[in-house]
Amino acid sequence: MILPIPLRVGFFVGLLSLALFGIGIYLLYRAARRCVRYDLVRRPDFDTYPERGPEILAVRHTVTSNEALHDWAIMIPLIAGLALLLLTFAGRHLVKLAFPVGNDEPVAMRTGSATEITGSDGTKIHVELYGPADGPTLVFTHGWGTNSTEWYYAKRHLADRFRLILWDLPGLGESTQPEDRNFALERMASDLRSVLSLAKGKPVVLVGHSIGGMINLTFCRLYPGLLGTQIAGIAQLDTSYTNPVRTTKGSAFSLSIQKPIAEPILHGMIFLSPLVRLTNWLSYENGLSYLENAHSLSGGSETRGQLDLVSRYQFESSPAVVARGTLAMFHWDASPVLPRVNTPVLILVGQQDTTTLPTASEHMQKTMPQAKLQMVNPSAHYGLLEQNLTYDAALAQFALARLKL
Repeated sequence: MILPIPLRVGFFVGLLSLALFGIGIYLLYRAARRCVRYDLVRRPDFDTYPERGPEILAVRHTVTSNEALHDWAIMIPLIAGLALLLLTFAGRHLVKLAFPVGNDEPVAMRTGSATEITGSDGTKIHVELYGPADGPTLVFTHGWGTNSTEWYYAKRHLADRFRLILWDLPGLGESTQPEDRNFALERMASDLRSVLSLAKGKPVVLVGHSIGGMINLTFCRLYPGLLGTQIAGIAQLDTSYTNPVRTTKGSAFSLSIQKPIAEPILHGMIFLSPLVRLTNWLSYENGLSYLENAHSLSGGSETRGQLDLVSRYQFESSPAVVARGTLAMFHWDASPVLPRVNTPVLILVGQQDTTTLPTASEHMQKTMPQAKLQMVNPSAHYGLLEQNLTYDAALAQFALARLKL
């Protein structure tokens, strides 16, 4: 999920990355210009043949490598330019040394049985199935700006005894965009209803991370008759119940800039999507996205591979899609449905989550009749990666109890 604070930071990180690249190129250009000089000399035969041309000539002189080594006007911009370009394209290899290597580093794993269904508006939705067909079923909806590969650990820990149904949200991963570019959460909840057809009528537990949890709540509003019947339980991971601007760190300031600043930036991201994707890629390669995500999305126990997976999503996902979905979240609220969710709910939230503050989870726990809250520490917005053992153990226990198997 991309919210005002990460959005602002990411926007300026992207500009900084582009600036570092541009300055590096400019410094190399300056150094190259200094290597070619023009000396002004008087034409020797001017007195004899003045008609042959001007008296003063500019003679081209190319600096030798030995001369360049002793000319600081060449060496300083040359060294600085090369250093900036090296940082631009290889900085992450240096930055990642600051983070530990985990025992099981996540990768964008797609090894399940893949299928494609048609969403509510004709969108082609990519779905993958893992685990035994007769096992208790969990349906996973990922966060915004990522795709279903974020459930790497859930596949590893749960697929031996559960049937896992994972799908890519429209425009992300391997799912196509809606033709009308409408990313309303009601549309995505209708797509989730289509995905449920793969459960063949069996009771399921819905699992949603970030916007995935918001889609779950929208689903509850649109299809209340399925709660307590096909929907045996709901698991909400680091998510919100209203416009996420209201439940993020510094919400008062974020709300004040939503209309005048954040929304115009998002519309600009749509228009300049290729350029934004380039800056996101530069931020990944120079390592700034590692530092940004470690600061804003992790709780301090993240591994090198976990940061890499999250950082890659930022340039692999279309900025236009991310922007349109974020604008849709800005105008969404599920507060009225909370008291009507008449099925057990498990809420998991990282204690250090600043993207969606734990107070949002506490409000949901107090408002939904059958909700249970589990705070995880240390953990932030990507607890499903950072504290994967804790999250997956809680999901397994909840699902087994709800599906009575």
